Amino acid sequence: MKRISLFAMLILPLVTGAFAGQSANSDARAPLDLQGYTSELGRWSASASRLRLHPGEAVELRQQLPDHWTVVVEEQRFLVSTKWLGVLLDRLATNPDSATEISEEMEARLESMRQDPQDLAQISEPNPQVARAKLVDILKRHEFRAVRAPNQIESLWDRLVDWVWTFIGKLLRRAGSHPAVATAFLWGVVIAVSLIFLGWLIYSLTHLSLANKPLRSGPLPAQGVTPPGTWREWVEQARAAAARGDYREAIRIIYGAAVRRIEEAGTWQVDPSRTHREYLRLVPSDSPQRPPLVAITTCFERVWYGNEQASSANYEMILAELESLR
Repeated sequence: MKRISLFAMLILPLVTGAFAGQSANSDARAPLDLQGYTSELGRWSASASRLRLHPGEAVELRQQLPDHWTVVVEEQRFLVSTKWLGVLLDRLATNPDSATEISEEMEARLESMRQDPQDLAQISEPNPQVARAKLVDILKRHEFRAVRAPNQIESLWDRLVDWVWTFIGKLLRRAGSHPAVATAFLWGVVIAVSLIFLGWLIYSLTHLSLANKPLRSGPLPAQGVTPPGTWREWVEQARAAAARGDYREAIRIIYGAAVRRIEEAGTWQVDPSRTHREYLRLVPSDSPQRPPLVAITTCFERVWYGNEQASSANYEMILAELESLR
């Protein structure tokens, strides 16, 4: 079939829409196989070569030229048009002076048509063993290493899932034909989705409360014990943490130093029950303390609770903000 397809692609532009009996000048000779077709093209190529010296033979060749050649390949019949050759012969008969040019054009085209079936004959049948070996080589590549056949449990699970979806599809089709059943089913889906959403919401709120519990345990999360003292003593602790490369801990201590410095300025009294944002709300919006505290709090929350990578740049930035607090 591969040979047939290739041959059809090669000669399809030459195939005419005429069938046997549609023209009075149709060729009555028997169909040609590939070898006979190649021989016929060779005979006409030799005749075209003679026309250079004997242009008068163009009229006789035109009379001998059939409307088409019929080629049979593996029970497939193809009609190869000769109209183009007839046009060249007619032109040569009326203009013998152009015999050389027209003859060369005929030979070139006939030689090209001869080469097509020769190339087709050289194509070997596909070898299943070679194809399988190539497939095995492809499957050995890195991107296909995880590909494997499903085991019995996975196959059973796939069949079970298919059965469930088939059953649901049948149930929906049957429910659609009964308005009361369809309405009850719709409300059942709505109630089920609402219960699932409500359960998810309760679960999320419960775990969110637990996750944020450290925020209400004081201005600093439970990470070691930071000794009490003035805000400058806390800064020394932060610098020691930064010196050993623990910028996350240093940022945590800088935030605590900021809370203590504002306390020493008389703005508030440290209350372990307050959250970070509650401390911010205690600072008036027009207070010069608010912008530095917002920057320090935001950086601390991103690094400590948002899992942002702490860096020396973060540490230097909030240390400068701490120094600007008054």
